[in-house]
Amino acid sequence: MKTLTSRNVEPGHLFGEGITCYYVDRLIRNSGGEEVVVREHRLIQLTWKDGIGMIYRINDDSSSVDTDSIQKEEGNNDDEQKDSLELIDTFTFNTHTGEGWGITFVPQTKEFYVSDGSEYIFVWDVETLAEKRRMAVTLERGGGDDSDSASSSSVRLKYVNELEFVDFNIKNKCGGDVKDWEIHDVYLEQCQEGDEHQSRYYFSSFNSGESGAKSGTEECSDSDDNNTGRFTSTMSILANVWYQDVLIRIDPVTAKVTRVYDLSDIYPYEQRKKDGADCLNGISVTGKESSDEEDEGLELWVTGKLWPKMYRIRLID
Repeated sequence: MKTLTSRNVEPGHLFGEGITCYYVDRLIRNSGGEEVVVREHRLIQLTWKDGIGMIYRINDDSSSVDTDSIQKEEGNNDDEQKDSLELIDTFTFNTHTGEGWGITFVPQTKEFYVSDGSEYIFVWDVETLAEKRRMAVTLERGGGDDSDSASSSSVRLKYVNELEFVDFNIKNKCGGDVKDWEIHDVYLEQCQEGDEHQSRYYFSSFNSGESGAKSGTEECSDSDDNNTGRFTSTMSILANVWYQDVLIRIDPVTAKVTRVYDLSDIYPYEQRKKDGADCLNGISVTGKESSDEEDEGLELWVTGKLWPKMYRIRLID
């Protein structure tokens, strides 16, 4: 790993949690006096228990914004801020648990999807940060190849943690010396009371296509008030579940879990105990593309608390 730059993050005494990059379109007056619409890149970060969030403007070449014009318009011409994270706002928030865990930006609807360690995903407006709705993440129990669909039922899935909005329609390709993992589906069920297993859920193989977890994006209309028409069937929210070696794929409209990916073989629990490492807790989309059909799938980096490595994996749609 090579560190390219470091930037001060303020206020430094707060326990930072979920963070995501997003953009807003702003109407400003450029150096020539003309009003133009510019895309400003920002970061938003939640704190764990303080109920405070921070918004930073990214002042570097990754933004299409005329930062000189913006800073002049705001009365700030500090050259030191032209290549930095500039704290431009703080805000307070409230969730079901009062905590902030994960956050991701959904450009199709200009919304943030937020988690707090409960079974809920909260949907915030990107401009006002007002909560527009909340959805309980549900998992279909039963299903599988040999089960009776009439006996299936859904349960609310707690401890939803880090979130990433993804589109499985993007083709990705792995290369170099990094291990390429192809992840299998599993079925997720709650443990019984008194179960001594550290995990809160256990897993068994299942065919996700037969599980009955139908995506709410398959039949959508542009006039739908819940924005279903803005999503395609390949768009999902990926999340990890606290203290589980899985990623779950969540329908962004219904919050139903449509797939569960088993990551237990990447860094097995017994090896983690020996190494002093903790749970899976990190997801990032690589953005790599490929035209090779054999390499289709969504490519991610994953890691965990105190893990010595990051792993590049491919999820197959």
